[in-house]
Amino acid sequence: MKNWKVVLGSLALAGVMAVPAASMAFGGGEGHHKRGFEHMARELGLTEGQKAQLKANRESNSDSKIAQREQLRALRKQIRAAMESGADQATLDQLGTELGKLEVQKMQNHFQIRQQFEAILTDEQKAKFETLKEKRKERHMKWREERLERRTSDS
Repeated sequence: MKNWKVVLGSLALAGVMAVPAASMAFGGGEGHHKRGFEHMARELGLTEGQKAQLKANRESNSDSKIAQREQLRALRKQIRAAMESGADQATLDQLGTELGKLEVQKMQNHFQIRQQFEAILTDEQKAKFETLKEKRKERHMKWREERLERRTSDS
């Protein structure tokens, strides 16, 4: 029953691909996240009302995101401990199923947060946001290609 590994890997990859847009949209209150939010707000021309609404949304979702992150961290730790202790496959499958469910919940919450964000935007801002996401994706792909080239030239 190695299917849970494939499912988990797919969920993790999907989560990783979705995080940049959410990070840009819901930058945290500290460090580069705050600067990212401020930059995005400037680029999209968000009004003070929209910024306030986004802040309220972030704050209302904060506690559940923290709790969810802690659940995931604890379950991953439990899985590592089970593997190190030589747990049987049935136990690992059961833990993997739990982890998969938590990852799906995380993705669903992320989707709802993104929908809340997009509901605040005007049509013009939504179009601009899509353009910004595409530019960011292009920069990321270019960075990955350059990184791969550096790795292969160093070898």
